Amino acid sequence: MTNHVRNIVRDTVKEMLSSSSSDDNIQRMLQKHSNKVHFVPMEYRIIGGILQGLNIKFGNFIEHLMRNIVEMDTNVHNMPDSGQKIELCFTPETDTLIDSYITSRQLPDSSDNCKLAFDALLKHILEIEQNSSSENRQVIIKDVDSLFRTSTGLTVYAELKYNDDHDTGKFADINRKFIKTWAGLAVRLNITDANDLLPIIYYLNPTKRYGPIHTPSANIMRGSQFFERFLQTKYTDVSKYLTEISNDREIIDTFDNMLVNIRRLSNA
Repeated sequence: MTNHVRNIVRDTVKEMLSSSSSDDNIQRMLQKHSNKVHFVPMEYRIIGGILQGLNIKFGNFIEHLMRNIVEMDTNVHNMPDSGQKIELCFTPETDTLIDSYITSRQLPDSSDNCKLAFDALLKHILEIEQNSSSENRQVIIKDVDSLFRTSTGLTVYAELKYNDDHDTGKFADINRKFIKTWAGLAVRLNITDANDLLPIIYYLNPTKRYGPIHTPSANIMRGSQFFERFLQTKYTDVSKYLTEISNDREIIDTFDNMLVNIRRLSNA
């Protein structure tokens, strides 16, 4: 395993732990629990709260980790909007078109293969936007998980997820946000051919729960597929160290020091 990958994973974990175990966060939790009657000692309730928060944040951690990996990978060029919350613009007509598409794909008579409908949607979006002016567009704020250019000049927009385990409503919302972000990026980057901006939903965990309901299989990647197509970094290196990180001495020390710090602040 390369030290490069090890350092990216460790640094991303340390960044998340630093935020969760900061004095400010502990002070907020001390205040929250100070008036609660409970048989569990306060410091252990706070530790439990931090651990629960880390569990909840794990999906965000994976997104942040993947952004760091893409940013450091020598096979691709990370673009300035990558990992940013930015203003994107497209027409109300495009907005309605995407909403109608998401709804139609959930109807019982929709085709099991969505590739033709998806490709037609992207093409229609570009046609609408190319015939519109900036005055006709609305502004939306969206997170751009990952945006990069490959060595062949292809621009890739990737929505990064840990696991394909969302409930039905959340799953539809992810795909809605994914397509609307693509539409906004297409306008921002002056895309005139849908093939010049490849939209990808990527799941780090290779296990599949949902089929290609809204987004075709060609635009969904899982596990090693994203790494093998775009990156020099190896998926096996990342997954291996993610498995081993809990035994890293520096990470163990961080957790051990949490309790010491909580007791220090609670007695201050």
